[in-house]
Amino acid sequence: MKFFQHTHRALVAAAGLLLTACASPNQPIAEQGPPSPATAAEMAVMARHDSLMAKMDELYRLKGLITKAKAPGAGPYFRGLAAADAAMMGWMHQYRAPDSTAIPAARLAYFQQQQQLLATVSRQFRATIDSASLFINRQPALPSPSESAPSN
Repeated sequence: MKFFQHTHRALVAAAGLLLTACASPNQPIAEQGPPSPATAAEMAVMARHDSLMAKMDELYRLKGLITKAKAPGAGPYFRGLAAADAAMMGWMHQYRAPDSTAIPAARLAYFQQQQQLLATVSRQFRATIDSASLFINRQPALPSPSESAPSN
């Protein structure tokens, strides 16, 4: 019985240490102190991804407004928004973060490449959202994109 109590205490202590080590979700458990360049690059990629994902609602909302407009010439704006959506989904499907045990220089290079790819997706998002918003603003029967945005 003493063996089981000792083992149970050891497991509880190990779980406590693991939870303490997991308190910082922004860097691997093995890293102490400031993040390595590869980890910092990975965090930057994830921050840009999160920023783009936050714009997906805007993209879908604009697609809905353009569909509702049924205005001549709406097709290119709708297709632009759909292409931006597809670019984001394409990036997410190809993204494969290297294992944290991979060579640090290789990890850093991968995350730098992903940052460039996401920068392209980000420019596409910005351009298509801006142009679709302008198109909608020119449609007299529709509220402007800012008027139809959900209030928080």
